[in-house]
Amino acid sequence: MSEQGVAMEPALHTEYVTYPSAMGEVRGYLARPEGSDRRPALIVIHEWTGLIPYVEDVCRRLAREGYLALAPDLYSGDPVRAEMEVDDLEAATEVGHAPTVEEGLQRVPPERRDAVLRAHLWRRARKEDKYIPFLQGTLSYLQARPDVVPGAIGSIGFCMGGRLSATLATTGAELAAAAIFYGPNPPLGDVPNIRCPVQGHYGSDDEFVTAKVPLLADAMKAAGKDFTYYVYDGAPHAFHNDTRPAYHPEAARLSWTRVLEFLGRHVKREVAQAR
Repeated sequence: MSEQGVAMEPALHTEYVTYPSAMGEVRGYLARPEGSDRRPALIVIHEWTGLIPYVEDVCRRLAREGYLALAPDLYSGDPVRAEMEVDDLEAATEVGHAPTVEEGLQRVPPERRDAVLRAHLWRRARKEDKYIPFLQGTLSYLQARPDVVPGAIGSIGFCMGGRLSATLATTGAELAAAAIFYGPNPPLGDVPNIRCPVQGHYGSDDEFVTAKVPLLADAMKAAGKDFTYYVYDGAPHAFHNDTRPAYHPEAARLSWTRVLEFLGRHVKREVAQAR
């Protein structure tokens, strides 16, 4: 506490790092408290729009909680994605939700339609599971860092990243915990491979995703896995992203409190046990 009784935020170190994976070199944004202490780490997995400033801000928030947070750019080395603007990607999301592509594009200014259509087609052509090797490379990189406790690594993801957070766990990855924010279910047949507790956060108005969560809960229960999830009344998809119109302050605050408690209980505990 300062002399005025106000808590001082810890000084942070941030940088972009590169490291290898089975799919090639990965670039990522890293944030951690200053100092050389060994600490718990989190893999922060971005939305389908990519490694945007919001995701980097999430890394800094987690670093203020004592974690080394690393957000890999899952589109590292993708020349098509590199040419796209985030606004066009977000508009492509709305095009995908329209009854037809043609109807969706009519809602886009004429001068942007070609770019938004290109983003829409790129999005549809992606195979999300191909990003798992990037995440496995990220986990290996963190395990090898001298400032990380190898057994104290978790994952947290949003939207596409939420699904990938759970999917990484279904590969049997050595995670201490995995958190999902409004991500579609991972492959349910692989749930028995999960080795860590999982927590999920979903919006009641995100019908496409949330309606299928009970299937994941049933699969986790049948496999004897630890899964807790919350549904936030009135919250849409992407309710945690405070840079988008979907931001729902109440749901964002409550879910953040819950996920920090969850990560602290499972990831930070591994640090204490390692000492």
